[in-house]
Amino acid sequence: MDSNMLFATLRPLAFECASEFVGTFVLVFLGTASIATAAFTGPDSSDLAVQQITIGWGFAAMLATFIASPGSGAHLNPAVTLAIALSPHSGNGFPKRKIPAYMLFQLLGATFAGVAVYLMFESAIKHFENRLDINRGSPSSSLSAVAFGASFPHPWLVGAKDEDASHWNDVSSGGAFVLEVLGTLLFVLVHRVVRQPVQPTGIAAFTSSTASGANEKIDLPLPRMPCNPLAPLYIGSALAALTMVMTPFTQACLNPARDFGPRVVAAIAGWGSVALPGERPESCWIYLVGPFVGALAGSMLHDFVIHPGLQTRDEVAAAWMRHQQIEGEAILEQLEKSQTLLSVTAAGGGFESLATRGLHHSDYRDSPTLHNFRLSSPGHLHAYAG
Repeated sequence: MDSNMLFATLRPLAFECASEFVGTFVLVFLGTASIATAAFTGPDSSDLAVQQITIGWGFAAMLATFIASPGSGAHLNPAVTLAIALSPHSGNGFPKRKIPAYMLFQLLGATFAGVAVYLMFESAIKHFENRLDINRGSPSSSLSAVAFGASFPHPWLVGAKDEDASHWNDVSSGGAFVLEVLGTLLFVLVHRVVRQPVQPTGIAAFTSSTASGANEKIDLPLPRMPCNPLAPLYIGSALAALTMVMTPFTQACLNPARDFGPRVVAAIAGWGSVALPGERPESCWIYLVGPFVGALAGSMLHDFVIHPGLQTRDEVAAAWMRHQQIEGEAILEQLEKSQTLLSVTAAGGGFESLATRGLHHSDYRDSPTLHNFRLSSPGHLHAYAG
């Protein structure tokens, strides 16, 4: 019995972790493959091909979010997982006990994606190294390891032969850290906003509000699927925009798993310390710590600035009730006018008596209610649906 209960408890978590693994694999594989394609198959190795990399990461995020949302909510990023778990507005949507499992399988998905990219581009990387006379493991081999981990500034800019490229060496550790924090903050803010549950409207808002009042102690988990069907598009667009802006400076990591997993693969494949901890040792911790700090800051910005401005369920219900009240009052007013008209015409007073009461038959031609009343001839009243 205990084993069955344990299995029943772990089975949903196992499927959620599998979803995170698959989604992170798709994200990192397509994203790093776009970098590898631009770096190792282009005619000019010094060309950043930022547009190609931007499109690759944008579509990768869209597809990965679309694939993983039904199973796990598509965090695909340890920083996003931590931010959602610690948010006071997540409810029962993501228990903190799931954090280690989610992060582990995100890291595994990114690592396997790094393996797939290396096997796919192995011959192209070797040809690239031979063409530029690069010895794998030497400092200059950061050019051929560019797809397997982020570094600042971009290795292609540092290694460029253009005299004007030397100023890129001025990108400091502090500047790179701030950029990663800011980029992740914006990305998580978009992530939280597009996944904000949509409040019901109309009669649904009223019934939902009364039901919640009768069951205040019931705390239902938030749905995994985003309420906005365009959420994958918004998330992918956000990542694409940030990648376009940040690639020359920090390669726009924004995701510890996307950086650390492929780094491990590159270190094992022969790049050694150039990949892990990196040519600049401080770059490793910047790409691990920066996204976590930025994700928490972005989540707090949503919780304390964006979320309080949203209409609550009770406010939506109250607005609907007020609208119904106004409509009801308008209908009653029209009915009173109709009764007055009927009483006058029935008494035989005709339109002359209407004028003495300050009324005119044209007052009843364009009624905002469901029924309009018009006089087709004196003494006859016809009602029709407007």
